[in-house]
Amino acid sequence: MKIGQVLKEYRLHAGLTQTEMAAGLVSESFYSKVERGVHEINAELLIKILEAHNFDVIAFFQRVIKPVNSYFDIESKIIIAKNTKNLAMLDKIKKDLKNGGVQHSPIGLNFGWN
Repeated sequence: MKIGQVLKEYRLHAGLTQTEMAAGLVSESFYSKVERGVHEINAELLIKILEAHNFDVIAFFQRVIKPVNSYFDIESKIIIAKNTKNLAMLDKIKKDLKNGGVQHSPIGLNFGWN
């Protein structure tokens, strides 16, 4: 998984806007481009952003290196749907769970439900 994808996942999980996630350390425009993979971010700045929101830096990099398909993923999808008030996403999660589970998305949070 790419750094921008995991940043977006963390941001949505926390219910933050891109401006809030940028934490005054970078512009919202720059941060948005990092999430989309247009710009790269240096490690020092990335760590400052993560620490500004009390995110576990090591867990973040573990998620970048080795994405997992776990209950965390399902819980994250539910929290993101709640934080973004996306009822269609919640309905999709419910349907997928009834049909045998939610499949892990290799492309981060873009589950094709938007």
